[in-house]
Amino acid sequence: MNEPQRPDERVEELLRVNERLAAEVRNLTLGYSQTPRPAGMPASRRLGKLLAERDRLAAELEATKAGLEEVSGHRAGLEAQNQELAREVALLSEGFGGVLRNLRARLSLRAGGGAAPGPPGR
Repeated sequence: MNEPQRPDERVEELLRVNERLAAEVRNLTLGYSQTPRPAGMPASRRLGKLLAERDRLAAELEATKAGLEEVSGHRAGLEAQNQELAREVALLSEGFGGVLRNLRARLSLRAGGGAAPGPPGR
């Protein structure tokens, strides 16, 4: 980016620009030039474009914040659901019933049952 200039460099730059503008005005006044140089975009139009861009970006930022809040809420719900499922898994694997379920699952896997829906006839 532009480095900040020292005060004397800024003054020199302003004097150079002022000298060029004075020469241009003299040439126009004396008729040496037919038309002034194009000024690019008027400041008011540049300002209007900048304000429109600022408004567009502000609206985009608000939409992004709303989306982020929605995702955060969804994530919090998933974390709560994950904790509930972890508690359920811990509860199911505890005690005599948990041991029996684990043994049944191991036996089913050894027999090639995999993830079978359940014993036939149920």
